[in-house]
Amino acid sequence: MKTRLLWISLGAVIVSSLLTGCGKNEGSSDLSESQSVSASDSGQSLSEGFDWETVRHNITLDGRKIDVPFSVNDLGEGYEIPTVNDDLFGEDSCYGTVEKPGEYYPEQVCMVFFDGIKADSYSNDAKCTRISFADTLTVCGIGVGSSVKDAEETFGSPSMTDDTAMYFLSKSGKERIEIYYDTATDKVKEVQLNLNFKEDK
Repeated sequence: MKTRLLWISLGAVIVSSLLTGCGKNEGSSDLSESQSVSASDSGQSLSEGFDWETVRHNITLDGRKIDVPFSVNDLGEGYEIPTVNDDLFGEDSCYGTVEKPGEYYPEQVCMVFFDGIKADSYSNDAKCTRISFADTLTVCGIGVGSSVKDAEETFGSPSMTDDTAMYFLSKSGKERIEIYYDTATDKVKEVQLNLNFKEDK
């Protein structure tokens, strides 16, 4: 009888310790649909930057969840970049507009940029390094119409601001989220993602 009680007690201790560890596992990057990704909820300091591995699993474009960086092929059938151009951000980058079929004409989804790729060497499998001009882009639930306050609560303190924008850096400094907003309403007008960005001149 004593042996049985000992094994039951030992089992309870092991289960309890496992459950406690799961709740504090900061290395996990999986997100359920109901999880919040705010800096305060994750215990992250507001001044140290957001955690990219957490953020990247909670991005939607055109109503679908995407993993960033992505290619036009990753978006699925019907999406295309009909024209790719060079030299908007320098000699070794190109850009194009992602479009999908519309009832009367193609609908623009976003503009994407590619580092280290020339237009004549671009393929539909090339991974974008920057997403902009996307009305449907949401990052951790922040998108067009969100409040500036919600953006700061989600991503922490911006690393840089100006009159109409806030720039949030990841902990590594390699990823940046740009929030452009209407100063009259404090509502977000555009969200941009910039991966491995170079300092803007």
